[in-house]
Amino acid sequence: MSQVKLEDIKAAYGRISDHLNKTNLVTSKILDQQIGGEVFLKPEQLQKTGSFKIRGAMSAMTLLNKEELKNGVIAYSSGNHAQGVAYAAKLLKTSAVIIMPKDAPKIKIDNTKSYGAKVVFYDRQKDSREDIGEAIANKEKRSLIRPFDSYDVIAGQGTAALEASEEIITTHKAFDSAIICTSGGGFAAGTGIVLKNYNQDCKIYTAEPSEWNDHEQSFIANKKISVTNSKHGICDALESPSPGRITFPINKLNKVKGLSVDNKDIIDAMRFAYREFNFVLEPSGAVALACLRSAKNKFKGQKTLIMLSGGNISIDCFNKYISN
Repeated sequence: MSQVKLEDIKAAYGRISDHLNKTNLVTSKILDQQIGGEVFLKPEQLQKTGSFKIRGAMSAMTLLNKEELKNGVIAYSSGNHAQGVAYAAKLLKTSAVIIMPKDAPKIKIDNTKSYGAKVVFYDRQKDSREDIGEAIANKEKRSLIRPFDSYDVIAGQGTAALEASEEIITTHKAFDSAIICTSGGGFAAGTGIVLKNYNQDCKIYTAEPSEWNDHEQSFIANKKISVTNSKHGICDALESPSPGRITFPINKLNKVKGLSVDNKDIIDAMRFAYREFNFVLEPSGAVALACLRSAKNKFKGQKTLIMLSGGNISIDCFNKYISN
């Protein structure tokens, strides 16, 4: 059973809401016509630190006691969780050490450092970021803020869906379906917990790049499957090799299914979001929209929530993608 309840997500929202940007839902008549339903997009790339990750980081870190805050925090991330933890540490006046892959996007490394965090690099092909994180946490007595396998982080990630649900409930019924960009599964877990409380029949889908579709494979197999042979791709934020230990049972309980798309579909979604909304999305942040457009027949006649999860990409890199 899930150990995160709607009440936990509401409590997390009470702790963190003052530190968040408002990311109101947006709609598009063109997109609705293409899908044959009603689509609501949650633009979390407009959130502080450029992604939804600040929600989970703040949720977990606002529960730390004075001694824990004095000792500081540590996290591992390719960039978006890194920035969320670093920013939260700055707000809470504590120190942060972030373990990042040496090939992480420069903009994510620079942003993480700009919030005052110390960055430790590792080789994602050779090193275990989990082992490095545990070692430093034990040595320096730092609290480890996990990117997804944490009940407190999951509760924080669920606050985005809480906002979205409360925003439409006054004028619409609850969502019929939702698609969530997925790495370790924390965002999907938190979202599913919320949406199932508003509509038990709501269908939840994870969205992944086709070369890193461990959730899609795991849901089909009804057990955790690891993707071990895929090379680093364009979706650096979604390259966790397997679903989380805590998140996978929650997502199974909520009958989550998986979708995946190739790079062309992802870039097409980035291009569409820019032309239609003037949104700058990183590839990882556009995967849910890409999956919607690729599998549109699944969502005909439904009210569908799409989580746009991040926009941490340099303008040069973004322009290179959408101009091709």
